[in-house]
This record gives sequence, structure tokens and C-alpha cells, in this order.
Amino acid sequence: LKQFKMSAIFQGHSKSVNSVRFSPDGTKIVSSSSDGTIRIWNVKTTQVIHVLDHKGIANDADFSPDGNMIVSCSADRIVRLWNANSGMIIKQLYGHAKTVIRAQFSPDGLTILTCSTDDTVRLWDAVHGMELKKLEGRLYAIHDAQFSPDGQLVAIAFHNKTAIWDF
Repeated sequence: LKQFKMSAIFQGHSKSVNSVRFSPDGTKIVSSSSDGTIRIWNVKTTQVIHVLDHKGIANDADFSPDGNMIVSCSADRIVRLWNANSGMIIKQLYGHAKTVIRAQFSPDGLTILTCSTDDTVRLWDAVHGMELKKLEGRLYAIHDAQFSPDGQLVAIAFHNKTAIWDF
């Protein structure tokens, strides 16, 4: 087997990095950190393009399928939508009562999936920022949630179980 070889390192966060994702075209990465920032990086130069601020530990960030938006979430309970090119905030989504730990775009880019330590999983309209659905009361100790490749199902990791939900 071939060994991994590091080809680039991206430095700038002052605390642990909690997530990293490539843009759909592979030219950028987005990272979230316990320092409360989301950073967009140029893959080729390793230079930071934009620094986006949260008021608390930034837990996750994800590019939209077209690469034009970023969704991020943090301990401040707010889900934020950003313009990936300008770094400007587009919308803030309110509803979670505790730390939001995951945020992800659906494969078609029209819906955002979030999960929180408030033991809810929520679906949001990515265009208007409105909450579409909320799953609560059946889950506790949620750790992660993920869309299926076709966007029709959601897998949820909670406590000592994994479940699939048809929304």
C-alpha cells in the first residue's frame, strides 16, 4: 500500500478544527473551529479567502451543491447562511435551543438539515430560511445527521443507535 503524503497545510485557526469540507469544484475548502470562526481557503495557495465569525464554538460548515453558499452552525444556537464568494452573511436561522452540532445542504441545495444538543433535527428552506420540519421527542443525545444521496432520507446517530427517517 502507498503511504499518504501531505501536500498542503492550512494554518490560521487558534483552536481545534471541528470540520472541513471541499467545495464541489475542489478549489476551496471550508473549516470550522472552536475559535468561533469559519474559514474559506484556496486549495492551491493554502491562503485564507474569508474568515466568518460565530459567537461560540463553530461546529460544522458545508458548501451548497453549486458552491455558492456555505451553511454553518455553532454553540451560539444560530445556523448561518453565507455567500461563499463574498463572505457576506445571507441569513440567520433561529430555532434551536442549544448548541447546533451539524449543518448540511441537501443534494439539490434546496433544504438544510441541522441537529442540535436540544435533541431536535430540523429541516430548513435554504432559499427563504424558514423551518420546514422538526423531529423531536423521540431522540436524545443526538450526535450526527446526514442526508441520503437522493435527499429523501435522513440518517440520525443518537445515544447508542442509528436510525433512518423518511421526511
